[in-house]
Amino acid sequence: MKKIKFLITICLFLFSIWDISAQDEDVFYNDTLTKKFFQIKKDFSKKTFESTYYTIQIFYGSLNEADSIYSDFKENYEDTKSELIFETPNYKVRIGEYKDINVAAQSLEKIRRVYPGSFIIKLSDL
Repeated sequence: MKKIKFLITICLFLFSIWDISAQDEDVFYNDTLTKKFFQIKKDFSKKTFESTYYTIQIFYGSLNEADSIYSDFKENYEDTKSELIFETPNYKVRIGEYKDINVAAQSLEKIRRVYPGSFIIKLSDL
């Protein structure tokens, strides 16, 4: 009786391993429509990744204050890209374009010493 239980246990174990290894095989799409949808999704994901970036917003508010902060920033940080944007109802000063959130966070630490209300925004060109 013990031998039968042992054999059954061994067989179940072997079948479970066989079943798991069968799931590791590559997926092949025989359907052309599925291939097209998969390629469209892949292309869209690539475009989304390439067009997504991070920027730091250092101010939002009235035009006079935004213009003053924008001019001050351009004088002190000539090598960093900056822009003055109008989005109803506020003017916004945004600086830098970063692909990596970690690089943006490092820049934010430095910028917050001068502009304490700064924060990171994730943007996309799409």
